[in-house]
Order: sequence, then structure tokens, then C-alpha cells
Amino acid sequence: MRVAGCLNDTIWKNKYIGVEIKSRMYKAVVRPIMIYTAETRPDTAKTKRFLETGEMKILRKITGKTLLDRERRQTCKVDSINEWVLSRRREWNEHISRMEEGRIVRSARDKSPLGKGSTGRPRKRWCDNLTID
Repeated sequence: MRVAGCLNDTIWKNKYIGVEIKSRMYKAVVRPIMIYTAETRPDTAKTKRFLETGEMKILRKITGKTLLDRERRQTCKVDSINEWVLSRRREWNEHISRMEEGRIVRSARDKSPLGKGSTGRPRKRWCDNLTID
């Protein structure tokens, strides 16, 4: 979110730059930074809400709309950030599936830890999100 704040005066509030260019800048620069850890961690409601509110805040700055206006995504032609994280996670899972059996990344994804777990509900895992989605 710091990157979006740094681009606030120079890009987002510049009236000489069109919405299409601003949305391209958002997709190329800000969005990958926002989802850097989100695509490797399990989804929680807090993470999804944080990403969604951050994206909406930036799209409001790009379009110059207020909180009451709803056409931000259509104007900027941007998909939901949570859907984008899900597609990136699926691409990464397919990439891991194509790897050889002996690779550490593939064995870490496929194997489950030995031993007894702690009491209570088990923590969400990255691979659990793939089966639910």
C-alpha cells in the first residue's frame, strides 16, 4: 500500500493521465506488490478484506469517485483482486504439478507432517484453499 501512496500525487491525481493508463500502472506496479504474500499464504477473511479495501481505495483515487459510486471496477476494467490471487495460486499449483517428484517444493506440497497435531481446529493450509476453490 505504500507504493500506491507514493504514486498518489504523481499518477493517481494527475488529470492529464487517462484512466486507462492509470489502471495499467495499477495492474503492473501496485497489484503484484499487494498480492506478494497473499498468493503463498492461506486465505483468511482478514486477508481478503484487506486486499479488497486496498484495491477499492486505489480505484477510487484512479477514477476520482467517492465511496458512494459503484462503477469503479467497470471504469478501470479491473477484475477482483481476490479472484486474481486465486488464479495466480492455481497457476503456481499447476507449475508445481509439472515438477519432478524429487523436488523439494513438490514434496513439501504433497506430503503431510508426521506426528500428532495440537488440540482444536487445524490451521488453514495453502493446499486446502485449492480444494475449496
